[in-house]
This record gives sequence, structure tokens and C-alpha cells, in this order.
Amino acid sequence: MSIGPAHWQLLIAVLTGALLLAVAMWGWRRVAMRREAERRIEAARVRSGHVPLEIPTVRGGPGPAGDSVPDTLPEWFIQGKGEHAVVDETPRIRVRYVDGHDRKIECVLQVDHLDLQKKLIIGHGELPGDARRLQLHRIISARIADSGQRFNVDTWVDAVRVARRRRGQA
Repeated sequence: MSIGPAHWQLLIAVLTGALLLAVAMWGWRRVAMRREAERRIEAARVRSGHVPLEIPTVRGGPGPAGDSVPDTLPEWFIQGKGEHAVVDETPRIRVRYVDGHDRKIECVLQVDHLDLQKKLIIGHGELPGDARRLQLHRIISARIADSGQRFNVDTWVDAVRVARRRRGQA
């Protein structure tokens, strides 16, 4: 059985396709690994106390309310009247979530409390008596209600956890 030029061309085309597929898979895996590394680095920065720009902040001191800023903070860290940006634990957010009946619901929620133990957000809507308790794993997406900026709930929860630990409220 002899292999003609048509068979050689088919064999080369199949091998070229397999090589291109392998290169594409390698590239895809490399990009995915880089994104995962960036996500892990950002999560570690949040756990160490860095407040990213996409997390809503308020002006305040590092300790409980009423404490003054310690003298050990560098001058670049102190902004204005001895206050600096701290994580807002009660933001007003637009949330899309899945309720108990597996329906997608979107609402504007003023967060009253974040329960880290039970992994719940307790808040109220715009109507009187519209109290809601949302489990964190049921939230699909969130945005800051006023600006429409994306709001990463997991990063916010980590930042609140770090802020409470620093204040001694863990």
C-alpha cells in the first residue's frame, strides 16, 4: 500500500490542526493562570488591609469612633483632618439575587448589617417595611446604587472582615 501525495497533505493538515489546537489550549491555560494569580494577589491585598477603589468608603479613623489617629501613621497616610478612607459597612447597592423560589430579583438595598458568621446581608429597600435578608451565595451581581459602578460583594466582605478585625470587633 503506497501513500500518495493527497494522503500526505491530509496527514500534514491534521498534524498542523492538532499543533494549532495544542498551542491555543496552552495560551488559554496561561491566560487563565495569570487571571487567577491576579485575583489571588488582589484578595491577599484586601486581606492585608488595602481598600480597592471599587469598594465604597467613608471618611473616618482607624479605630472605633471617637479615637484619634495614632502618631505612628506616616504623613502620606493621614488625609485631611486626621481621617482616611475606611470601608463603608452600610452601602446603598443595587443587587440582583435569586430568592427562595429560584426567581431572579433586582432591588436597591440599603445595607443595615453584614453578618459574617451567618453570611447574610440584612437591609431594607425603598418602600416602608421592605426588610430583606440576603444570603451571600445567592447574590448574582451588585452595583453601587448612586454611581452604577460594579460592586464585588466577596471583596467587600473580606474588606469588612479586615476592618472589623482591626477595630477589635471580629
